[in-house]
Amino acid sequence: MNSMSWQAPRPITAIFWSVMVLGLYMLYIASGTGQFLYEMSKEWAPYSLRQHLGMSKRFLLQYGHVAFLFSLLVLSRYIFVSQTKLTIYGTGLRWVNQYSTSVFLFHFPILAFVVAVTEYDRTNLIHQALLFFGTLAFSVALGRMCFKFKPWFDLRQSRVLQKLENHFPRPDSTKNSTTPLSLRTSHSEYLTLVKLFATVCVVLGHFSFEQFTNLTIPGFNGSAPRFAVPTFFMISGYFLMMSIDRTQAGAASMIGRRAFSLYYIVVPMLLVTLFLDGIGYRIDPTAYEYSDYYVSEKRIRPYPNGEALAIFFSSLLYLNELWIFNLLDVRSEMGGMRAYSNDVFWFMCYLIPYSALLISARLLPAGYNLLAVILLCLVIGPPILLLAPLFFSGSLAYVIHKKWNLPIENIV
Repeated sequence: MNSMSWQAPRPITAIFWSVMVLGLYMLYIASGTGQFLYEMSKEWAPYSLRQHLGMSKRFLLQYGHVAFLFSLLVLSRYIFVSQTKLTIYGTGLRWVNQYSTSVFLFHFPILAFVVAVTEYDRTNLIHQALLFFGTLAFSVALGRMCFKFKPWFDLRQSRVLQKLENHFPRPDSTKNSTTPLSLRTSHSEYLTLVKLFATVCVVLGHFSFEQFTNLTIPGFNGSAPRFAVPTFFMISGYFLMMSIDRTQAGAASMIGRRAFSLYYIVVPMLLVTLFLDGIGYRIDPTAYEYSDYYVSEKRIRPYPNGEALAIFFSSLLYLNELWIFNLLDVRSEMGGMRAYSNDVFWFMCYLIPYSALLISARLLPAGYNLLAVILLCLVIGPPILLLAPLFFSGSLAYVIHKKWNLPIENIV
């Protein structure tokens, strides 16, 4: 390593700087600076324009969180340097991690459905406990059902990906000639724990909606704490960059793998959500009306057959958040196209476009990659792109770790 190379910090130094960053982050949150940034962004354009931004209306607020979270992600590699497993990451947490995706994708429509079909009292602690833990149990049960279907989906996926790879192989000019970054066991488990914590915060955030509880949960104001979404995006960008670095597959099959990998949950989720909505709305439509400080009031209405089918395929292709739907004022009462009542699915409709952008930029030949990125940006549109820094900051953290990958043994 030449004399100009950056020296990776020792664990004790990385811990010190992480504590400093975390302290500044707590001051940032307590000071209300993020809220100030959000209010400031509202002055940049009239509501007639901002309403078309969808979930990206909070972009400046999210950027404030990224500044701290990015630093913590970069420093984390130099703290968790051991190949041994984390003491707290045992069988129980591995089980929780196994079902975290199903809980994430199923919990929201289940909450509304249970409220709609029962004599739910949001002021009754027993009712609230039954709703919360019953939703978790139902989500896990649906996740177990999805795992039964997974081999069938995996077989179809492998066939499609093989055809894509045969027709669109990766050019030799884009193949990686360097050694991909290797994650230490403790660091990998740490990142998994962070994702699990963010998942818990998302579920609690949705449970804190006023139609579900009258409790004031510290840090939750009818939505998840603002760090949760940037955390999800950053870690997703980090691991996708690692996958691209390790793969020999072409861009088409890599994008296909990214999009198809969760179909064994996404397809059942769409069908279950449509079924639950159909019953719940007829019994109590008010259970599907909600709002918070950051989003306009939203409500569900019955889906004509043709519209239900259009929503199904739009969601299946992760197209719901494309700016064309906002410009055309499609389903404006829901804030744009949504996966029926499953508002959480917006995250996937941001994540997959970001993945397509990164994969195209890295795996397509020079010239073609630029053209593909430009075309994708035109299709995706400004609303989705406004939150892109959240995802690509995670990819940048991987690049930093790889560039300054001083052998771990030298810094312990």
